[in-house]
Amino acid sequence: MTLEELQKLNPKYHINDVRDQSFQTYGKIIKEDINEAISYVLSSVRPPKSGNCYIPSVEALEKLPSIRLLSQKVYGYLDVMAGVVSGDNQVLNGIEYHQGSETIVAVTDFVLVVGHLWDMKDQTYDSSLCECFYVPKGVIVECYGTTLHYTPISVSDEGFMTICLLLKGTGDSLEERQGILKKKNKWFIAHKDNLEKVESGDYPGLKGKLIMIHHCDES
Repeated sequence: MTLEELQKLNPKYHINDVRDQSFQTYGKIIKEDINEAISYVLSSVRPPKSGNCYIPSVEALEKLPSIRLLSQKVYGYLDVMAGVVSGDNQVLNGIEYHQGSETIVAVTDFVLVVGHLWDMKDQTYDSSLCECFYVPKGVIVECYGTTLHYTPISVSDEGFMTICLLLKGTGDSLEERQGILKKKNKWFIAHKDNLEKVESGDYPGLKGKLIMIHHCDES
C-alpha cells in the first residue's frame, strides 16, 4: 500500500514518509545494503496471524555480514543483538524507550508511531503528541534513545516484519520492576485500554485516545 492510499484511509492522522525532514528529531535514515538480511527474514520468518512476536536475538541473522556492518556503523563495535519483530498490529497501545538507539530495518512496509521523551511528564505521555511515519520496505531507521516508540503498525493483510538492533541485554529480565523500568533498558507505559498489560503490572501512563491505523476500508 502506498502512503497516499494509507493517508486516504486514515484522514484524521497526518502520516509522513520517514525520509521526510520532519523525522530528524526522532532519528535518521542509515544508508547500507541490507538486502541479504531482508531476504533471510522473508525466507525464514512468517508473521503470526494475530498478535505480535518479538525474537530479541537471532544468531543466524547476527552472523550475516550486512548486519555486522550495520551494527558496527551505528553502535561503534559495542555488543549488539539483532532480532525480528513481526505480527499484525493496528494500534499504538503502549510506548517505550531505551538508553541507546534502536535500529529498525523494514523487511516490509509499516507505520512507525513515535514521540519525544522530553514530552513525558511524571511517567505519563499524551498520545496526541505522537507523530506517524510510513516506512517503506528496505529503509533502515535509527531511532534515537530520546524517541518513544512501540510495535510497528501493519499496512497490509500480510502483517509486518522488521529486523531490530539494540544494545545486547536490552529486554532481559529484572529481579523486580522499578517503576516503569519493566526490563533491563526497557522503560514502558501502557494505555489504560491495554488491559492485558495493565493487569500484568504495567503503569497506565499513556493518556489520550488510542492511535489506530487502518489498511483497508472498514466502512
